[in-house]
Order: sequence, then structure tokens, then C-alpha cells
Amino acid sequence: MQHEQASRTALLIAGSLVLLHHDAKYSRLVSKTSADLCARVLENHSAQTRWFSKIVRQPWFRPIAKLIERITIPGILLHYALRKKCISELAHTALANGVAQVVVLGAGFDPLSSELQREFPTALFWEIDHPATQHYKVRACSEIGIERVHFVAVDLSAASLDREAFISGGFDPAKRTFWIAEGLLMYFPAEIVSSLMRTLSSLSAPGSQLAFTFMEKQRDGHIRFASQTKLVTWWLRTRGEPFLWGTTRSELAEFVWPWRVVRFFDHNDLRKIGSELNNEAIAKGEVICLAAI
Repeated sequence: MQHEQASRTALLIAGSLVLLHHDAKYSRLVSKTSADLCARVLENHSAQTRWFSKIVRQPWFRPIAKLIERITIPGILLHYALRKKCISELAHTALANGVAQVVVLGAGFDPLSSELQREFPTALFWEIDHPATQHYKVRACSEIGIERVHFVAVDLSAASLDREAFISGGFDPAKRTFWIAEGLLMYFPAEIVSSLMRTLSSLSAPGSQLAFTFMEKQRDGHIRFASQTKLVTWWLRTRGEPFLWGTTRSELAEFVWPWRVVRFFDHNDLRKIGSELNNEAIAKGEVICLAAI
């Protein structure tokens, strides 16, 4: 990403969630709390994103959004929404089973921790993200009264997570933790992903879990969505956010050690979450992995 600017991908996903929430066909997939937080971020970021936030709520824009989707990554909007819903369900289950801490890596403008802190008043929450992106998230959260989320500004692509500083900031490695790295690791080279896996394991008590997404390598070796067009590859590269890491399910188990793979969730599993949308395309290529210590 461009180091002095918020992630363009994070802004785009925020706009997509606002759009989906205001479409009756998909509104159940994105809560009002989520849409409101995303809209607040867009309204505060710039005049351009403020305008974007307004138009994505308009019925006349929906066919335009569908057209844009068809020429970029067909099914990506539904993929975003169902990916988030799946991870939200995993987090809810973990917290209901006694996990005491949730840490979201590369949180962007994702509203999950702000929603969970209202539902689980005894749990503790952290978000770790690039300072340029997190600045706008902190501002939006303070304006809508979200107080029990701790923000840690770190560019994980350039610096490792400072284990001792994180602990001194209130994180307890003796407590079970639910880690989330959604839509993040594909932007890092393999050696940084591997190092991050080891760092997280060193901070995790037995029974901790990690939910992360990864890009499955295509048969030609490329790292992309199956239906992704060259336009998207160009856009990611020009914005400084190209996909750098991808793998296969068979290779992943060894790569993420000492984490143990529990299960994968692919586009077929996501379709079950949105079962009433069986006739809708869902982008294929990014998989959710649930791992445990």
C-alpha cells in the first residue's frame, strides 16, 4: 500500500459493505452497525470517499456496481460479505467457548471487533494495522462511542510485531486468544507470513485459534481469484497492493506450523451461509483457514 495513505482496498471493501447493507437482497449479510462504521470512515477520509459513500447507497448505482463487478472479479461483493460473516461466526463460537481475547491483524475498516465488544463485555479486543489506515478507523470509532478496542499501529509488512511491547500494553499470552488475519497475508512475501505465524504462536496459550485467509495458487502458478481480470491485477499493482503470497491446502499444514489446521472454508462453504442466494456468483480463489494451538 502507499505508506502515507489508507489502504485503497480497505476503502473499497468498506464501500462494498455499505452498498450491500442498503440492498434489500443482501442486507441481512451486513449489519447496520457494520455499515454505519464503514460509512463513517468513508465520510471522514476524503471528499472523494465521502461522495463514494453517498452514491453506493443509491438504488440507481446497483446495476453500475454489478457491471463493474463483472469486468473485474465476478462474485467479489458476495465473497466479501460471506467471508466476513463466516469469520464472525467463528469468532462468536470462540468467545462463547471461553476465549478471553480477540486480536485482528490488518483490520482495515472491518467492524467486527467493534460489534463483538458490545456482545462480549468481559473480553478484550485489539486491532493491529498500518498507521495510515488505522488513523481513520480510530477516528470513526471514537465518534460512535466504541471504547473497548485497543489499537496498535504497526506496518506488519516492514516490522514484526513487538512481542514485549504488545504484552506491556495489556495483552496476556496466558489467556486463550482468537486471532484474525482476514484479507491480509496475500499482500506479504512468504517469509513475513511464516515469521508472523511463529510470533503469533509464541503469544498463544493452548486452545487459542487463528482464522486467516489465503489465496490458493492457480494451476498456472498465479496468485489471483479464479475469475479475476487483468484490470484488477493492474489496479492492485498501481495502488501498491499486489498479491505476493499464495499456497495450496496440502502445502499449508507444514507452512503454518506450529499451528494445526482445523478446517478450510472455501466458496462452497460460503454459499451455504448465503443459501438463499444460490443463483448468485461467489468469487473463487480465497480460502479461510481455521487453525489452533
